[in-house]
Amino acid sequence: MIKNSYIWPEHFNVGVLPPTGGLLTSAVAKKWTPVMAEDTGMKIHLVYAPDKPTKFKWLRYGITDVTDGSSGELGDMFMGKLRYGNRDTGAFQVRTVWNFSKYDSGFMVRGDSYIKSVYDIKSGVRVVDMSPYLTSQRNLEGLLAWAGIKDLEKDVRWVPAHNTEEKVQLIVDGKADIAAAIPSAPSTWEAEKNPHGLRWIELNPDIDPEGAKRFNEKCIITYGKMFRGVPSSIGIWSNVGDDQFSCCASADSELIYHLAKWFNENWNRYKDLHPWLMQTTLKNLMEKLDTTYIPCHDGLINYLKELGLWTDDHAKRHKENIELINGYCKANQEAMLLADENAIVVSADNPEWITLWENYKKEQGLPVLNYRPSLNRAANS
Repeated sequence: MIKNSYIWPEHFNVGVLPPTGGLLTSAVAKKWTPVMAEDTGMKIHLVYAPDKPTKFKWLRYGITDVTDGSSGELGDMFMGKLRYGNRDTGAFQVRTVWNFSKYDSGFMVRGDSYIKSVYDIKSGVRVVDMSPYLTSQRNLEGLLAWAGIKDLEKDVRWVPAHNTEEKVQLIVDGKADIAAAIPSAPSTWEAEKNPHGLRWIELNPDIDPEGAKRFNEKCIITYGKMFRGVPSSIGIWSNVGDDQFSCCASADSELIYHLAKWFNENWNRYKDLHPWLMQTTLKNLMEKLDTTYIPCHDGLINYLKELGLWTDDHAKRHKENIELINGYCKANQEAMLLADENAIVVSADNPEWITLWENYKKEQGLPVLNYRPSLNRAANS
């Protein structure tokens, strides 16, 4: 591979969402992409998708070259959960390009709420519902499972919200008890100013591992102390994890190699342009690869080998991850063919298809996707 004479493509498309729900990825992209464009000569376009399933679908069909996403979001896509249950939004071959950032998110109540801990959540609790707009709303199902709520229809009063501003206002006005929130979102900062302030529900898996297990049966998530956002959130144990840049497995290996190299070698030039970019580091990438179920792109592997960071353990895990994702992609195609043969419409809104798909996954013995056992722990055991 001739690295010094690499010719970058003329155009490069980055999939993003409009700023909603505190998701600032488009604002972050507006910071690092001009630096990359100046270095490479590429014309970099931000391609705005209306929602997360569409953002990944556009990656699948080549409308975008890379996009960001968390392990939880990608897991929902592979497993065909919720709006990822459509024919064109299900499992496809995704690969890791680089680490994007670390995130923190949590569950807020008004400062004078009767809910002081997760164990105060009982039947009749009023929970803000944004599921038509944000697939990450599934985190709320995890929270309720931790609390011991078993029937999400009978035991929960879902209060609909159409945007983030409406969501936080429901909490401020006392019309809802709990909302999933990103502590650094502008709407959260505004909500913090209300006379009662905000409180965050603490979720420490070391204190209650069984509660955490119930949470993780609902969605893919990790835990830590929230570190960025409104003062009331700082230091509270909640959902802390990582986002990554993803591409298709078929993406050009030289392009992905040079993208990874650029992100690493130019971090000092773009890291101060947005707080989230402080986390776009090689160190965080290697931490992610320690437990991820998402395969790396060959171009990234080539770069990590050049750095001397790709180990036999990584190679073994990568092979396992490939087999895991191959299993989901193959099963999804087979299940859709089975649906067609039985005149069942493949749609996330069709209960017949959802039942067929869920049963087929079980028949094929596909494991629920989650973080993998740590390579470091395995190496040191």
